[in-house]
Amino acid sequence: MLSPPGAGKGTHGRWLTQQTGAIHISSGDLLRDEVASGSHLGQQLAGYTARGDLVPDDLIFSILMPAVIAAARETGGYVLDGFPRTMPQALRAAQLGAELDLTCDAVVYLTAPEDELVARLLDRGDRDGRDDDRLAVIRHRLAVFAGETAPLVDYYRSREILLELSTDRPEAEVRADLRAWFEARGLMRSADGKAPSRRLLSSPQQLSHSRPAEPQPG
Repeated sequence: MLSPPGAGKGTHGRWLTQQTGAIHISSGDLLRDEVASGSHLGQQLAGYTARGDLVPDDLIFSILMPAVIAAARETGGYVLDGFPRTMPQALRAAQLGAELDLTCDAVVYLTAPEDELVARLLDRGDRDGRDDDRLAVIRHRLAVFAGETAPLVDYYRSREILLELSTDRPEAEVRADLRAWFEARGLMRSADGKAPSRRLLSSPQQLSHSRPAEPQPG
């Protein structure tokens, strides 16, 4: 799931996991959980998340890989929310995926006007008390997205796996478009709850299958 902060990665990513049978993995949730644990790694991460800066690649890979490996073992796939965020991450992920003969099924790019994104994030900050949902940090996060993550859109579009959707409309309309696109590719559960005809290996891309040198479940 690829989108600026506040566009709905978490909301629609969780819905996709219900519809595909894959596991939802949020890089943001994993980072916040690690910070809350008070571990040495969490202390390293705290400064980045509080400022709204991107976490260095080595740290983010070390956080994601255990969750990705567990998801691959349990369901054969996952919806990856919030990663990769930079071209170096994406290219490293693609290289690792190629080495392990893993493919990417879809990249979902969600958009909304900046004023709407800011309003959503401020509302979430008031509701949930998140430190990174203060106005100054929100503006910084949006600027980081524009500079570091937006270039990924053209990269994935060139690979013909990008689905771009506006979320500045009713949630039901967004989900209808997601369902139609994923059903056309055999990635949704059937009406009787059967697993997709194809396994959803990842939503942002091959990346995370990266390090596991173990065979995928059959």
